[in-house]
Amino acid sequence: MIKYSNTSELEGLGEIIGQESAIKAMELGLKIDNPAYNIFVAGDSGTGKTTYVLNALNTYAQEKNDHKDWCYVYNFENSREPIVVALDKGIGKLFKKDMEKLIETLLDELKDAFESEEFEMSKNELLDDYEIEKEALLQKIKKYGEEKGFKLKSSKVGMIFTPEDESVDTSSEEFYKVKKELENAAIQVAYKIRDIEEDAKEALLDLENEIGKYIVNPHIENLIDKYGSFDKIKKYLEDTRDDILEYVYLFYMDEEELKDKYDKEHFTKYKVNLLVDNGLDKSGAPVVVEINPSPSNLFGKAEYEYYNGTVKTDFTKLLPGAMHKANGGYLVLYVDQLLRYNLSWDILKKTIQQGEITLDTQTAIKPEKIPVNVKVVLIGSNYMYNLMYNYDSEFNKYFKIFVDFDNEMKKDENNEMRLSRFIASYCNKNNLKHLTYSGVEQIIKYSTRITGDREKLSTKFNKIVEILVEGDAYAKIRGAEFVDKEDILKAIRERRERFSKIEKKMDESLEKGFTLISTEGSKVGVINGLSVLNMGEYSFGRPSRITVTTAPGSNGIVNIEREVEMSGPIHSKGVLILNGFLLENLSQEFPLSLNANICFEQNYGGVDGDSASGAELYALLSSLSEIPIKQNIGVTGSINQKGDIQVVGGVTEKVEGFYYTCKKKGLTGKQGVILPRNNLRNLVLLDEINDAILQGKFHIYPVDRIEEAIEILTDKTFDEVKQAAIYKLKIYSELDKK
Repeated sequence: MIKYSNTSELEGLGEIIGQESAIKAMELGLKIDNPAYNIFVAGDSGTGKTTYVLNALNTYAQEKNDHKDWCYVYNFENSREPIVVALDKGIGKLFKKDMEKLIETLLDELKDAFESEEFEMSKNELLDDYEIEKEALLQKIKKYGEEKGFKLKSSKVGMIFTPEDESVDTSSEEFYKVKKELENAAIQVAYKIRDIEEDAKEALLDLENEIGKYIVNPHIENLIDKYGSFDKIKKYLEDTRDDILEYVYLFYMDEEELKDKYDKEHFTKYKVNLLVDNGLDKSGAPVVVEINPSPSNLFGKAEYEYYNGTVKTDFTKLLPGAMHKANGGYLVLYVDQLLRYNLSWDILKKTIQQGEITLDTQTAIKPEKIPVNVKVVLIGSNYMYNLMYNYDSEFNKYFKIFVDFDNEMKKDENNEMRLSRFIASYCNKNNLKHLTYSGVEQIIKYSTRITGDREKLSTKFNKIVEILVEGDAYAKIRGAEFVDKEDILKAIRERRERFSKIEKKMDESLEKGFTLISTEGSKVGVINGLSVLNMGEYSFGRPSRITVTTAPGSNGIVNIEREVEMSGPIHSKGVLILNGFLLENLSQEFPLSLNANICFEQNYGGVDGDSASGAELYALLSSLSEIPIKQNIGVTGSINQKGDIQVVGGVTEKVEGFYYTCKKKGLTGKQGVILPRNNLRNLVLLDEINDAILQGKFHIYPVDRIEEAIEILTDKTFDEVKQAAIYKLKIYSELDKK
């Protein structure tokens, strides 16, 4: 790594580190314009996957500019099915404002027109003409009656003729005949008057319509000129004009009268519901992150109001979901949140499949579906990916791109420098003190320790950031200009201290003698196995005393933990492997007759994993051969039936755990740990333990085969131990025959 004084001298890093494969997959997914090629991003927390995803999406979003504004408008043909309208971005707001302005203008202009003196004069002139015609008919029938000797009277039931001469004989046939003739004539006049009144009404409506057209048409035509190029807008504006002209009287009606006689929400139909507003100044396609993906938050909903005891809604109360807002761009969802809503996942798949959004209002209103073009990005863990892949047959149809974030990267000069530049960037961005070169070296060691591999660096940058922040605090306490090695080490130590309550309790139990562990001497059938305890993000190693007893019989090897249901399946498998090894190596000349009990002493929380199978075999051979095992050596490593020692996890914690146990009981210079040779690269020990190893105060014994381990533990050859064990098994076999 290039030498520098402190990270302020370095250029900041503007890229993600150690995720080349994931980046390639992500870029491929973003370049494929196919609704089935949605993306699943998997990886451990803290690897920077969310930050990278959002940065990548925002970069690609700048290259897309075909997203739309979406509006819902009234459907004059079917009010239950609002019409959706797509407009160029930023035009939706203008259209909404223009429609609001249209209605406001028409309310003023139509009211002024119909309350004007000119309109009153035209209306009165029209009505006067019809009144004259009506009066002429009445005068004509009146005169005709007078010629026949009758007077015309009007009543609530119509026109009535009475004789002028009261002395006339009203019972005569002539009188009856004349009166009947006049009554028939009066009926005909009444019909004509009714027709005249209807004509007057029609003429008045025509007058209103002409005035309405005169005022309304120019405004509508202006809007058609402005928006008519958009799909559906021209027809909607024409329907709006026809509806306004049909109900033009509502535009000049007194407000109180309108409220009393008509639905106060009549004018709602002329509104525009701007469902998605992408704005004129928004560059690039939308990138939407929905952290609470309930069905309504994802796919929209309708608001309701209670009116006269009933629930009401309309197209103006339709609200968008994240899918609407992301239309034409990208939608980011967190899998663990998404799967909390089974319905959301089902609707999401259906939406991708059909290529349109169904806004479910749960009422009789059924809004028109909106065509959708969204790249969906799911963020989750590898576990969730495998779960969905294996248990949902449709998952792979719609999420064909898998972006897998690794939690480690190769440790080389290039990546070490990139990590240094990441530290520089983070310090600059968050106003932290920069790190000295030795401080960065300690961060690199810590990063390697997280991976448990000397040849790797961790990509869990959240863990590194925590140490940077805490190291900065300790440097401030010292009053130092830069964060140095001692600040980083203190941050790491103090962090362990905060999480180490259980470890301290176990140390206390060991010191008081409650936990029986020997780190000196030798014992038959007793060995110090090593295990790792995980307490959330903190893990530490501890020795566990494993004991084995043997006797004649035919029960074979009994795993006491398994018998009391405290053994996990992998541990149980490891114990069964011991039987295979014994059969091949110790029982070729006679049947295997044996009662052997294996137990993890003082284990109250269960045990799993096969890393103790080697220790169990060594203790079993010790019990059979009656050759004691050194108690100053801890053992880890799994075995196979052929006697090979296989790698195990947590070797760093196991070695450190046994070291500190020995330290508490007194280091003798003879203590150490047997571990698989292939695990050496996984040893990333604390400086104190590395120094103890270099000074010969503590030892590491890497082995490949069981024979090597037996010789270290017993100071005898494997052949000697084997022959002693065979001798014991022959005795057991003879006893079993009897």
